[in-house]
Amino acid sequence: MSSTAEEASAYYEELLRPVFAGRRFLIAGPVAVGLRGLARRLTRLGAERPFLLAASEGTGSLPTPEEAELRVLGIEATDAVQELRGLQRALADLPAALRSDIDAWDAAGTARLILAFATPWAASANAAGRTVYGARPAAWAALEDKVRVDAFWDAAGVRRAPSRIVPTDYEALTSAAGALDRGLGTVWAADARDGIHGGALSLRWVRRGDDGAAAFASLRRMADRVRVMPFLEGIPASIHGIVFPDSVAVFRPVEMVVLRPTAGDRLFYAGCATAFDPHPDDRDAMRDVARRVGTALRETVGYRGPFGIDGILAEEGYLPTELNARAGAGLGSLAQGLDLPLTPLCLAVAEGERLDWRPDLLERAIIESADAHRTCAGWSVTPRRFHENRTLEVLRDGSEYRETLPGEESDGTLQVGPGAAGGFLRFAMRPERIERGPSAAPEVARAFRFSDRTLGTEFGELEVARNVRP
Repeated sequence: MSSTAEEASAYYEELLRPVFAGRRFLIAGPVAVGLRGLARRLTRLGAERPFLLAASEGTGSLPTPEEAELRVLGIEATDAVQELRGLQRALADLPAALRSDIDAWDAAGTARLILAFATPWAASANAAGRTVYGARPAAWAALEDKVRVDAFWDAAGVRRAPSRIVPTDYEALTSAAGALDRGLGTVWAADARDGIHGGALSLRWVRRGDDGAAAFASLRRMADRVRVMPFLEGIPASIHGIVFPDSVAVFRPVEMVVLRPTAGDRLFYAGCATAFDPHPDDRDAMRDVARRVGTALRETVGYRGPFGIDGILAEEGYLPTELNARAGAGLGSLAQGLDLPLTPLCLAVAEGERLDWRPDLLERAIIESADAHRTCAGWSVTPRRFHENRTLEVLRDGSEYRETLPGEESDGTLQVGPGAAGGFLRFAMRPERIERGPSAAPEVARAFRFSDRTLGTEFGELEVARNVRP
């Protein structure tokens, strides 16, 4: 660990301990295995043993009884967005027996609720009478609406791709698509009428030659308005930051692994990775965009806490497509080489705790660590149901992966297990095997092809984006 990393780890542990020590937290999230790290981190800061509420168990190791009290709600869903909405409904109306268990764990009624998933719950919301710590006001979450964010880019002076916001009307959609198509079709994004959404689940890629009828039929069931913009060739990438009371810390780019089925109107979000390096000029431009956006967030809606910008490194440079006013998956990838209480830090900033945050130290530590510790990984839910956890060691053999043989050293792992929507799969390349610079998407696509052959996951043929700014 570098001297900067060591300094940051010690500083933020000491800074946050008085905030969390001796306190109780009820933590809710989609998968139980994903809550284990936060439970451990909070108790390391001196918090009492937490109570965890999860929609499903997930793939991986569950928290032990010593680490936390755990209840799995058994919410079934067809996709990740439906799972989160189901969890939100469940938290608002917990069974009486579960409320009694929570009251027994927190007899004094002093616990606070931590929501380990994206939801615009205001400070007045609660579960079992416990109010949210680090709540996201509705004005913050509203910026995730894809039909509203373009106005925010314009006000912040951020260059973007042309777009049109139209009602969910077939003639309006096809007219906008005809005007904006650059040759690769257009992307149609639903509004947030039914709640915020992600993972490309409410996006449709209407390719050149497609009449858009299928996309219209699906979007009309979930949206009143739709944003139409040209499909942009280039590497999908995000840039993350944290808004503090008087400054903004911004980090380095993260590749969004967005794969392309060879047919149909869907895009395939498969996680994120940090192996990819944009051109240094593009890296600087992305960080400048993040600093502008973070400043605008603070000045316009009083924002505090983490945020992420998704976009495309297109021919004309970085063009943002959406804003996530919360902690995104890429933030964890950036900090994986650090022993840092990052999630508690983000929660405390959002809550408005008055501390000497030292954003410059945090920015420097995360950038240095993320540049040194790369990830090449991808993950996805699977329609096929897996009832048990299983890990396969895989080796690159020519252009494809295969399972390792005895005595061979693997290039990575493929982990599968249960999930609320069927199953869950995660590929991760071993750090020493990662090539820095190129996109991680080709490796993820190869791993998913191996999964199809070996596990019958039926992802199908998947193509990758082309780097148009090498």
